[in-house]
Amino acid sequence: MTYTQIFIINLCLIIGLSACASGNKIMVGIVSQDKLMTDKKFVLDTSEFTLSDEDLKQVTRWPDDLHIDIYFGTWCHDSQREVPKMLNILKANNGISSQLIALDYDKSDPQGLAESQGIKYTPTFIVFMGDKELGRVIERPVQDLVTDITEMVAGY
Repeated sequence: MTYTQIFIINLCLIIGLSACASGNKIMVGIVSQDKLMTDKKFVLDTSEFTLSDEDLKQVTRWPDDLHIDIYFGTWCHDSQREVPKMLNILKANNGISSQLIALDYDKSDPQGLAESQGIKYTPTFIVFMGDKELGRVIERPVQDLVTDITEMVAGY
């Protein structure tokens, strides 16, 4: 092999490894929805998930003191499927507060929030009314997000 061939092969390896490394960056800690939307895996086309009229009625009836902590991994396919749906649902009722907590591969975050809540799977949606935990949706809903949360609220 010539010097030029070796140089080109090494250059291609360096460029390839750099591309892989930059593609593996993950968000960790409390993140804003705007920051999350910079990751194209979390941008949901509204035609992919829209609320039915009945779902919309249910969501607008949820109490204003409802809060949802959203634990997820930007690397997690379940999170990539469910978190955009949840964010779309939350748009239907501005009275509901939420917090996005991005986790690393070990399901941890710098603030220790996931550990304090015993998070083992992503995504995990923890639904609170005031200071009381009503329930959790872990990885995927039993029925669908709106129905599962509506049942938690009704059971309170």
